Amino acid sequence: MTVSALRPMPWWFNPRIIVLGVLLPVYVGLWFVAEVLGVPISTAKGSVFFRGEAFYTGLAGLAALGYGTVLPVHLFALREPRRLNLIPPLGYVYGVGLAALGGYLYWFKDLVANPRLLIDAVSGGSAVSYVLRSSLERGAGVASLATLGLSFFILLGHRAWVARLRPLPRPLIVLATALMGLTLFRAFAWAERLAFVEVVCVFLLFGIGHSERLASRRIFLAAFPIVGAFGLVLFFGAAEYFRSWSSYYSQHESSFWAFILQRMLNYYYQALNTGAGMITVLDWPSWQFGNTLDWLHKFPVLLGPIFRHLTQINTTQYLERFGDPEFNNASGLFGVLFDIGLAPSILLLALTGVFAQSSYRAFRQPSNVFALFYPVLFLTLIEFFRYWYLGSSRAFLLVTSLALAAMLARSEDSTRVSASGAHPPLAGLGLEPR
Repeated sequence: MTVSALRPMPWWFNPRIIVLGVLLPVYVGLWFVAEVLGVPISTAKGSVFFRGEAFYTGLAGLAALGYGTVLPVHLFALREPRRLNLIPPLGYVYGVGLAALGGYLYWFKDLVANPRLLIDAVSGGSAVSYVLRSSLERGAGVASLATLGLSFFILLGHRAWVARLRPLPRPLIVLATALMGLTLFRAFAWAERLAFVEVVCVFLLFGIGHSERLASRRIFLAAFPIVGAFGLVLFFGAAEYFRSWSSYYSQHESSFWAFILQRMLNYYYQALNTGAGMITVLDWPSWQFGNTLDWLHKFPVLLGPIFRHLTQINTTQYLERFGDPEFNNASGLFGVLFDIGLAPSILLLALTGVFAQSSYRAFRQPSNVFALFYPVLFLTLIEFFRYWYLGSSRAFLLVTSLALAAMLARSEDSTRVSASGAHPPLAGLGLEPR
């Protein structure tokens, strides 16, 4: 058995092209439009920091990320036949999905017990998400398991499109349908649009990247980002309508779509401007790890409180004076710089580029189980101008669950035998019959 050839992928799957062909030109373009052409781009309180030394410092970090993607390093390269065609066990996939379902049920338990809360929120004439957030509490414990829903969809996509273990069991489809519905509800009712966008990205990556008809759709797939951008604007507009337009901005703004486009621009440009301001106004590196290790700050029980006490993050005064508490992200670029300084940031960003390109190469190799990690790095890159995705609590649970899945993975042949109802495979435990 030989190592399988790398599958062709659309250009926008490649981290190298994403960084050097999209992120870098957009970064320079935003600066050029605002600073050189003098076109006003909305910033909180009119403070513009995305210029001068801050701009060039960020450019160095972005160049380091791009440099990591061009290094000839393949961390997940598999050459031994026995390490190929490994699939996470079906029982583990069910376990992750049920844990996510339990997290959602615990999160929305008050809503399940009293559906009237949702009816009142919809008919109250104010933003649905604000009403529900004030009525329901989301703790940092059991409810955080809902984040595993994305891990479940990654495992499902890998099973259906990479391993091609189809048709999927009906209970698995039912569980996926329930989690998709809850994710969509979360996106609109809780204004967490990213949760639904993440799932869509996962299905696009697996469905397109491992499609059997990829060659016949090359032209369409090459232009797909344009179609996707329109779809994102529509989805963002629908979500924002229930979140803030109907309750407040409809009385202060004349054009809905102008408001939506400006608000989308704010999420990205303002994050860069806020982060640039932090390394301009505040002392850095802060060594508070509020961006790079946000998951550790939110960790429950003992570890999180101790870490919060030691680091003592406080950027409230900065946001109140120069920024906007609503647009409080510092971008993945400047957030890392503010946390750990220039030299460590260059190293971290270069390593991120290496991991991104390595996981992409694994994703192109159908028999490589490390393809599971590619969606995480893809999301890190597309959210890079907004925040450091790898430092979030959702990414921590995601990476941990996927790493465990890779450790438990067993041969595809054994998985097929198990799915057919024969005696359970023992290869994954090292107890196979001899």
